[in-house]
Amino acid sequence: MIFLMKRAIAQVIDFFLGILLLFLTFGFLLPWMQPVISNNWLRTILGMTIVSSLYFLLQYPFMQNGQTIGKGFYRLKIISTDEIRKDISVAVIFQREILCKLMSCYFICLPLLAGKAGGHEEATHTKVIQI
Repeated sequence: MIFLMKRAIAQVIDFFLGILLLFLTFGFLLPWMQPVISNNWLRTILGMTIVSSLYFLLQYPFMQNGQTIGKGFYRLKIISTDEIRKDISVAVIFQREILCKLMSCYFICLPLLAGKAGGHEEATHTKVIQI
């Protein structure tokens, strides 16, 4: 049960990082750029590009080690369950994080409470372990 709590709090940390980046970008950076870029749609697309890029750049060093910032804080690691592919690439971790964060938790995260692999783990052939 403690392991599931660590996973959940690690997810909250990663989610909070995304919310913080959204707040900083749309609350401070884009209003500052309003005199330069007057088109609202262009500023919105630029803002989402900045948020996505910053989030990926902040997470990238952790993803190289099979973690995210939240998982690194709790010393959790993503490993492969595939017998052919033993190493986890950054692309697989990124796909896993996108699937886990953007898809509905009813289909992906609820099986974790029953002790089964979540949908994001099944799709990427990965699981999380304590290191």
